[in-house]
Amino acid sequence: MEDSNVPELLTARLLFTDKPALDAAVLAAALRKDFDQVDNPTDSLLYFFPDYPVTFNDGKQVPAQLMVAAAEKPSGADYLAAALQQSWHWPEAATVVNACEHEVIVTDFLTRTLDYTVRVELFQKALDAFVRILNPQAIYFTTSDKVVEPAAYLERGPAVLEGLLNVRFFNIADSNTQEMFLDTLGMHALGLPDFQIRFANLDPNEVVGVLLNYSYYTFENGAVIEDGHTIQGITPADKWTCHYTDSQLGPDRLVIQLETEQ
Repeated sequence: MEDSNVPELLTARLLFTDKPALDAAVLAAALRKDFDQVDNPTDSLLYFFPDYPVTFNDGKQVPAQLMVAAAEKPSGADYLAAALQQSWHWPEAATVVNACEHEVIVTDFLTRTLDYTVRVELFQKALDAFVRILNPQAIYFTTSDKVVEPAAYLERGPAVLEGLLNVRFFNIADSNTQEMFLDTLGMHALGLPDFQIRFANLDPNEVVGVLLNYSYYTFENGAVIEDGHTIQGITPADKWTCHYTDSQLGPDRLVIQLETEQ
């Protein structure tokens, strides 16, 4: 078992029914409404952010970057199938996504050594600008395997991890006690642990709330929950024990397994 997760590139795929027009200068202008400095020297779909310097081991600094690319929605196997099965938050997601034939892919670049809070700030602010100017019908976040309604994304308020964090729900088919399994997905891409829990006789909606709360706690404070420690569950009387382990469901990553007192 690895002792930490390795940060991954953050990627969002904007989905469209009609092919969007990608003008490098127009996108740069949209970004400059939210960022003091945005460089786009070659009029390519590559954007540099001097206010977010990345420092390498040799002391060299380069600005963090975001890349934008247009693509046709892949044919054949539906890479969104698993995400749509978990779209409890947006019942119309499958209908909307199935009508989309075009994509715009947004990826951060040379950012993985930045503090993860800075990475999220940069990525989400830039994605805000692209969503507002391009008006996609749906957003798919690859590291969390989550499909999000654009309007809900733009109205997320203080939920800084919106889209980048997902909570998945599974019924355990061979369980005699109607057990359920929940896990988070997306924290691993920031180099933080995800959470997982198997339980029965608890309200899954309340468990989702606990997982979200501790994910945000970890985001704000770092991986400070130690192996073997207990945390509060749904009520103050609930004490759940934390164990670091490998994830039971893919992708492979380090998670905090929560053990209830049931």
